[in-house]
Amino acid sequence: MAEGLPGRAFEYTPSWAIAAVCFSIVFISACAERALHKLGKWFKHTNQVALFEALEKLKEELMLLGFISLLLTVLQRSITRVCVGERYANLMLPCVPTHHHTVDVGPQHCPKVGQVPLLSVEAMHDLHIFIFVLAVVYVVFCASTMLIGGIRVR
Repeated sequence: MAEGLPGRAFEYTPSWAIAAVCFSIVFISACAERALHKLGKWFKHTNQVALFEALEKLKEELMLLGFISLLLTVLQRSITRVCVGERYANLMLPCVPTHHHTVDVGPQHCPKVGQVPLLSVEAMHDLHIFIFVLAVVYVVFCASTMLIGGIRVR
């Protein structure tokens, strides 16, 4: 079984399922890109330069968030193999632990006793979810700003 979330390992997943998911992602991305391109052309055609620039900034930021997510995916194994001392792993925790022992994070890759992974596979997954939520909130914020700006111009 693969590391991380429970379920079927990648090598035992049907290729049609992987192809369907990849096709869906590419299709949705292409549709979104075409819609943003047409919206940009409409902004240029109606001489709304500020809204066009805001749309371009939105596309740049989404590209950056996508690149960060891609880097996290590519470097996931390397990041989870970085080890730090338990003392540093317990610094600046967002919540106070209810027990004094470190939570078991599954197979350890740290050779020295008293060291833990910098980020677990589950933490990497949660980080991906956080980036996705951040991107969605950013898109909603920018879309509402452009909508309000368009209404105000009229």
